[in-house]
Amino acid sequence: MARDRGMTAAAVAAAIALVVVAGGGALAAPVTGGTLTVGLEADPTMLDPHASAAAATYLLGSLNVFESLLYQAPDGAFRPWLATSYRVSPDGKTFTFALRQDVRFSDGTPFNADAVKWNLDRIVNPNFRAGGSLSSLVGYAGSTVVDDHTVQVRFNAPYAPFLSYVAGGTLAMLSPKATAAQTEAQTQHAPVGSGPFTVAEYVTNDHVTFVRNAGYNRRAPWSDHQGAPYLDRIVWKIVPEAETRAITLSSGETQMVYILGYGTSGSILTQLRRDPRLVEDTRPFPGTAYLWLINVRRPPTDDLRVRRALLYGINRRAIIASVYRGLGSPACGLVSHVLLPDPSACSSYPYDPRQAAALLDDAGWRMGPNHVRQKDGKPLTIVINSLNLGGGDLPDIEPVQAQLLELGFDAKIKSQAFGPRTEDNFHCTDNLGTIFLRANDPDTLYALFSSTNIGTNFNWSCYANPNVDRMLAEGRSTLDPAKRRAIYLQLDRLLLDQAVAMPMMDELSVWVRRSNVQGVKYNYSTYPAFSDAYVTK
Repeated sequence: MARDRGMTAAAVAAAIALVVVAGGGALAAPVTGGTLTVGLEADPTMLDPHASAAAATYLLGSLNVFESLLYQAPDGAFRPWLATSYRVSPDGKTFTFALRQDVRFSDGTPFNADAVKWNLDRIVNPNFRAGGSLSSLVGYAGSTVVDDHTVQVRFNAPYAPFLSYVAGGTLAMLSPKATAAQTEAQTQHAPVGSGPFTVAEYVTNDHVTFVRNAGYNRRAPWSDHQGAPYLDRIVWKIVPEAETRAITLSSGETQMVYILGYGTSGSILTQLRRDPRLVEDTRPFPGTAYLWLINVRRPPTDDLRVRRALLYGINRRAIIASVYRGLGSPACGLVSHVLLPDPSACSSYPYDPRQAAALLDDAGWRMGPNHVRQKDGKPLTIVINSLNLGGGDLPDIEPVQAQLLELGFDAKIKSQAFGPRTEDNFHCTDNLGTIFLRANDPDTLYALFSSTNIGTNFNWSCYANPNVDRMLAEGRSTLDPAKRRAIYLQLDRLLLDQAVAMPMMDELSVWVRRSNVQGVKYNYSTYPAFSDAYVTK
């Protein structure tokens, strides 16, 4: 589903609604109490939204434990949350937020302008190892407490995507008192927010338990009621193996599961759709496409001809049709169609194994013994850094490997857990690695391709280009939406031309729940909110 520039918020909401499969009929009256068990494929590694680089952290906590200054609704519109209103200076450098006066963190600490300043200053503190949050505050010049309930956030240059980041979860507000008092391990595993639930327990690679925050007395911006949530607790059960996760839903061990995840194929969704007791919630992801990042520093992918051969030589449509049916559509550009629709990018790198072979021949890689290309007596070896969370590699890893072998590559899979795989990516160790970044603004390209993010964050292509850095800065500093879009379209096409990544698929967020689980809401990022959720008999 593409969002065109001319679409209104109402039109976008209607388009999204078409993608949502809602079975189960009219909602029953809300039921107070009970436990909802949710099957999730990946351990979040930590729950601190400022320190984490894992999507699961934000998926779990962003709407349930933590709150942000703004909320971004499914139609993309910004709504007040902890801030009642905001004002952007004409030069785009200063953002002034008026804050709610009735909010306390779950430890009793008041939420105020001092708390906002403390949270933002914490992220940029060089003594704090920030995760994805750091990319949300590039150029941060500090915050000024105007009064208890007014804060000004300043940047060194105009910063167009800031409101998206404020609403995206990485800049969620934590209790300054609790966070400062805890050890680093405690903060990462049980951070204190102001949301409708609190963290009761976190057992790594097993489960995370949220319990009802009885003191929550407000109406969340997505909510149909005021006050504490209906559920007593939510148990997030970590079940890496996708088929096992589906079995837990069918058996009733879980009442809701996340289907789109590492190691998931479309066949599992097809099986679950046959069960009349289940309801599917499907929404398009904003953010990047699901990408295969290509390391431009490590031979042989340091050669542009080899990188382009990869893009021509992989039959992405066939892989999506056979492996990911129902979970997405072929990607065109590096940014998903939700954020940056660009039909012209769809003509880039059509499947053409002859063109791929010609490029490899031109680069000096000639077919040798055992169908492996060679140059100067060395084989055309390529290493795929594959994430394995315990349920196996992603289902497209081996099909891509097979197609690379057919092209004459000696393609090797290095299957690793999250930590070592990420460290290898930071150090530009391997040739290929997969990534999907959920993001609410095309500025997500900064995290992936700014030269400042080599060795940190997500520039796992290890790509440095002054023109790209300049365009990324222009995109951030340009306030006019049409001009911003033109910059990011040009940037997307430049990155495609340089073959720094292979766009595989525009993904769909797919949750499947038992029909007696009702009241679940989703934001623009497709994160689930459970403040209105309840389980009927």
